[in-house]
Amino acid sequence: MDKFNYFETTADIGIDVRANSIEDAFISSALATMNLVTDVDKINPVITEEVELVSEDLYALLYDWVTEVIMLMNCDFFIANRYDLKITKDDENYKLSAKLYGDTYDTNRYNYKTEVKAITYHMMKIESVENEYHVKFIVDI
Repeated sequence: MDKFNYFETTADIGIDVRANSIEDAFISSALATMNLVTDVDKINPVITEEVELVSEDLYALLYDWVTEVIMLMNCDFFIANRYDLKITKDDENYKLSAKLYGDTYDTNRYNYKTEVKAITYHMMKIESVENEYHVKFIVDI
């Protein structure tokens, strides 16, 4: 007799981004993720944070990037609405360097929509076709 069962859940939402560069796709991925939490266009960018990431491929870099943005919000209460971001590749890894412009997330100043817990690899896609990048991923809410 099995001692466990499976059940359906709807605690996920998909994010679909199209951009002219991989950097813009990663920026839009962060904005789309944080816009689930609050209206990012209303954030007053008075604080800056810097992020440096190294990952073995673009999929891992996207995962690490969105995770970092979520962790900054959940642990440091920092939420951004503007990003300067550069992605480079050496012989072995992809590197992301970013400067994030935002504010302390305070529900007295900024509305609350929902909590974003994590990005998943499920259905993740990164494609480049004719100078357009298409990034697709799911976040757990």
